[in-house]
Amino acid sequence: MEQKSSKVALIRLIIIVLALLLALTASGLPMDRVTVVIGALGVGIGLGMQNIVNNFVSGVILIFERPFRIGDFVELADKKGRVKDIGIRSSKLLTQQGSEVIIPNGDLLSGRLVNWTLSHDYVKTELLFKVPVDTNLEQLKQLINEQIAKTEHRMEHLPPEMLVNTIAAGAIEIKLLAWVENIYAEPMFKSELMIGLIKRLNQAEIKVL
Repeated sequence: MEQKSSKVALIRLIIIVLALLLALTASGLPMDRVTVVIGALGVGIGLGMQNIVNNFVSGVILIFERPFRIGDFVELADKKGRVKDIGIRSSKLLTQQGSEVIIPNGDLLSGRLVNWTLSHDYVKTELLFKVPVDTNLEQLKQLINEQIAKTEHRMEHLPPEMLVNTIAAGAIEIKLLAWVENIYAEPMFKSELMIGLIKRLNQAEIKVL
Protein backbone atom coordinates (compact mmCIF):
# COMPACT_ATOMS: atom_id res chain seq x y z
CA MET A 1 0.00 0.00 0.00
CA GLU A 2 2.84 2.40 0.90
CA GLN A 3 4.67 1.58 -2.34
CA LYS A 4 1.48 2.25 -4.36
CA SER A 5 0.96 5.57 -2.55
CA SER A 6 4.54 6.58 -3.34
CA LYS A 7 4.01 5.84 -7.04
CA VAL A 8 0.78 7.85 -7.08
CA ALA A 9 2.53 10.77 -5.39
CA LEU A 10 5.33 10.62 -7.98
CA ILE A 11 2.83 10.60 -10.87
CA ARG A 12 1.02 13.59 -9.35
CA LEU A 13 4.28 15.48 -9.03
CA ILE A 14 5.15 14.86 -12.68
CA ILE A 15 1.66 16.00 -13.76
CA ILE A 16 1.96 19.17 -11.68
CA VAL A 17 5.36 20.02 -13.15
CA LEU A 18 4.12 19.44 -16.72
CA ALA A 19 1.00 21.51 -16.05
CA LEU A 20 3.13 24.31 -14.65
CA LEU A 21 5.36 24.32 -17.73
CA LEU A 22 2.33 24.34 -20.04
CA ALA A 23 0.80 27.20 -18.05
CA LEU A 24 3.99 29.23 -18.35
CA THR A 25 4.09 28.60 -22.09
CA ALA A 26 0.41 29.52 -22.57
CA SER A 27 0.75 32.68 -20.49
CA GLY A 28 2.59 34.40 -23.28
CA LEU A 29 5.83 34.93 -21.41
CA PRO A 30 8.89 35.38 -23.60
CA MET A 31 10.70 32.13 -24.33
CA ASP A 32 13.93 33.38 -22.77
CA ARG A 33 12.17 33.78 -19.41
CA VAL A 34 10.53 30.40 -19.77
CA THR A 35 13.96 28.95 -20.51
CA VAL A 36 15.34 30.56 -17.34
CA VAL A 37 12.51 29.05 -15.28
CA ILE A 38 13.03 25.61 -16.84
CA GLY A 39 16.75 25.90 -16.22
CA ALA A 40 16.16 26.75 -12.55
CA LEU A 41 13.82 23.79 -12.20
CA GLY A 42 16.40 21.56 -13.86
CA VAL A 43 19.09 22.67 -11.41
CA GLY A 44 16.77 22.05 -8.47
CA ILE A 45 15.78 18.61 -9.71
CA GLY A 46 19.43 17.78 -10.40
CA LEU A 47 20.46 18.71 -6.86
CA GLY A 48 17.57 16.73 -5.45
CA MET A 49 18.53 13.63 -7.46
CA GLN A 50 22.23 13.87 -6.66
CA ASN A 51 22.06 11.24 -3.92
CA ILE A 52 19.84 8.99 -6.03
CA VAL A 53 22.28 9.11 -8.95
CA ASN A 54 25.21 8.55 -6.58
CA ASN A 55 23.57 5.46 -5.07
CA PHE A 56 22.62 4.15 -8.52
CA VAL A 57 26.19 4.52 -9.87
CA SER A 58 27.56 2.98 -6.66
CA GLY A 59 25.20 0.03 -7.12
CA VAL A 60 26.50 -0.56 -10.64
CA ILE A 61 30.11 -0.40 -9.36
CA LEU A 62 29.32 -2.85 -6.54
CA ILE A 63 27.79 -5.31 -9.00
CA PHE A 64 30.89 -5.31 -11.23
CA GLU A 65 33.65 -4.98 -8.60
CA ARG A 66 31.95 -7.36 -6.12
CA PRO A 67 33.64 -6.27 -2.85
CA PHE A 68 31.04 -8.48 -1.20
CA ARG A 69 28.51 -11.12 -2.22
CA ILE A 70 25.10 -12.16 -0.98
CA GLY A 71 25.74 -14.22 2.14
CA ASP A 72 28.97 -12.43 3.11
CA PHE A 73 29.35 -11.11 6.65
CA VAL A 74 30.30 -7.43 6.47
CA GLU A 75 30.82 -4.56 8.88
CA LEU A 76 30.33 -0.85 8.17
CA ALA A 77 30.72 1.62 11.05
CA ASP A 78 28.25 0.41 13.70
CA LYS A 79 26.38 -1.87 11.30
CA LYS A 80 27.29 -5.54 11.11
CA GLY A 81 25.51 -8.46 9.48
CA ARG A 82 25.04 -10.84 6.56
CA VAL A 83 24.37 -9.40 3.11
CA LYS A 84 20.82 -10.39 2.21
CA ASP A 85 20.32 -8.41 -1.00
CA ILE A 86 22.32 -6.14 -3.32
CA GLY A 87 20.08 -3.67 -5.12
CA ILE A 88 20.67 -0.86 -7.58
CA ARG A 89 20.02 1.90 -5.04
CA SER A 90 20.59 0.16 -1.69
CA SER A 91 21.55 -3.15 -0.11
CA LYS A 92 20.12 -5.09 2.82
CA LEU A 93 22.00 -6.51 5.79
CA LEU A 94 20.56 -9.11 8.16
CA THR A 95 22.00 -8.46 11.62
CA GLN A 96 22.77 -11.11 14.22
CA GLN A 97 19.74 -9.84 16.16
CA GLY A 98 17.48 -10.68 13.19
CA SER A 99 16.72 -7.13 12.04
CA GLU A 100 17.15 -5.96 8.45
CA VAL A 101 19.21 -2.82 7.80
CA ILE A 102 18.88 -0.96 4.50
CA ILE A 103 22.11 0.86 3.57
CA PRO A 104 22.48 3.18 0.55
CA ASN A 105 25.05 1.83 -1.90
CA GLY A 106 26.89 5.15 -1.80
CA ASP A 107 27.66 4.58 1.90
CA LEU A 108 28.85 1.03 1.21
CA LEU A 109 31.21 2.22 -1.50
CA SER A 110 32.58 5.32 0.23
CA GLY A 111 32.71 3.97 3.80
CA ARG A 112 35.31 1.74 5.40
CA LEU A 113 33.76 -1.65 4.71
CA VAL A 114 35.12 -4.81 6.35
CA ASN A 115 34.24 -8.09 4.65
CA TRP A 116 34.87 -10.93 7.06
CA THR A 117 34.08 -13.68 4.54
CA LEU A 118 35.41 -12.42 1.20
CA SER A 119 38.04 -15.13 0.77
CA HIS A 120 37.18 -17.47 3.66
CA ASP A 121 34.56 -18.02 6.38
CA TYR A 122 36.79 -18.75 9.38
CA VAL A 123 37.63 -16.11 11.97
CA LYS A 124 39.90 -15.68 14.98
CA THR A 125 38.00 -15.21 18.22
CA GLU A 126 39.35 -13.80 21.48
CA LEU A 127 38.70 -14.52 25.16
CA LEU A 128 40.05 -12.53 28.11
CA PHE A 129 40.09 -13.75 31.71
CA LYS A 130 42.22 -13.38 34.85
CA VAL A 131 43.79 -16.02 37.07
CA PRO A 132 45.89 -15.75 40.26
CA VAL A 133 49.54 -14.88 39.76
CA ASP A 134 50.67 -18.22 41.23
CA THR A 135 48.73 -20.24 38.62
CA ASN A 136 50.65 -22.98 36.82
CA LEU A 137 50.52 -21.57 33.26
CA GLU A 138 51.70 -24.79 31.65
CA GLN A 139 48.86 -26.70 33.28
CA LEU A 140 46.43 -23.93 32.27
CA LYS A 141 47.61 -24.06 28.66
CA GLN A 142 47.17 -27.83 28.55
CA LEU A 143 43.64 -27.57 29.93
CA ILE A 144 42.74 -24.91 27.38
CA ASN A 145 44.13 -26.92 24.46
CA GLU A 146 42.28 -30.04 25.59
CA GLN A 147 39.00 -28.16 25.90
CA ILE A 148 39.34 -26.45 22.52
CA ALA A 149 40.02 -29.84 20.94
CA LYS A 150 36.62 -30.98 22.24
CA THR A 151 34.75 -27.84 21.14
CA GLU A 152 32.76 -27.89 17.92
CA HIS A 153 33.46 -25.51 15.00
CA ARG A 154 37.17 -25.21 15.78
CA MET A 155 39.80 -25.02 13.02
CA GLU A 156 41.88 -28.17 13.50
CA HIS A 157 44.89 -27.07 11.43
CA LEU A 158 45.17 -23.63 13.11
CA PRO A 159 46.36 -24.07 16.73
CA PRO A 160 45.08 -21.77 19.49
CA GLU A 161 47.32 -19.30 21.28
CA MET A 162 47.46 -18.51 24.99
CA LEU A 163 49.13 -15.19 25.71
CA VAL A 164 49.88 -13.36 28.95
CA ASN A 165 48.25 -9.99 28.41
CA THR A 166 49.03 -8.13 31.66
CA ILE A 167 50.23 -8.80 35.21
CA ALA A 168 48.83 -6.56 37.94
CA ALA A 169 47.58 -6.68 41.53
CA GLY A 170 48.30 -10.36 42.07
CA ALA A 171 46.51 -11.43 38.88
CA ILE A 172 47.50 -12.50 35.40
CA GLU A 173 45.28 -11.54 32.49
CA ILE A 174 45.19 -14.28 29.88
CA LYS A 175 44.33 -13.64 26.25
CA LEU A 176 43.12 -16.74 24.44
CA LEU A 177 43.02 -16.71 20.65
CA ALA A 178 41.28 -19.51 18.80
CA TRP A 179 40.18 -20.06 15.22
CA VAL A 180 36.52 -20.73 14.45
CA GLU A 181 35.57 -22.41 11.17
CA ASN A 182 32.64 -20.10 10.48
CA ILE A 183 32.00 -16.54 11.68
CA TYR A 184 28.33 -17.35 12.19
CA ALA A 185 29.31 -20.09 14.63
CA GLU A 186 31.54 -17.81 16.72
CA PRO A 187 28.99 -17.04 19.50
CA MET A 188 28.14 -20.75 19.88
CA PHE A 189 31.83 -21.69 19.89
CA LYS A 190 32.72 -19.13 22.58
CA SER A 191 29.79 -20.14 24.78
CA GLU A 192 30.58 -23.87 24.56
CA LEU A 193 34.28 -23.20 25.15
CA MET A 194 33.69 -21.02 28.23
CA ILE A 195 31.26 -23.52 29.76
CA GLY A 196 33.78 -26.32 29.32
CA LEU A 197 36.68 -24.21 30.62
CA ILE A 198 34.80 -23.23 33.77
CA LYS A 199 34.18 -26.89 34.55
CA ARG A 200 37.80 -27.90 33.90
CA LEU A 201 39.27 -24.98 35.86
CA ASN A 202 37.06 -25.77 38.83
CA GLN A 203 38.17 -29.39 38.74
CA ALA A 204 41.82 -28.28 38.63
CA GLU A 205 41.15 -25.76 41.46
CA ILE A 206 42.24 -22.84 39.30
CA LYS A 207 40.33 -19.73 40.22
CA VAL A 208 39.10 -17.25 37.63
CA LEU A 209 39.20 -13.70 38.98
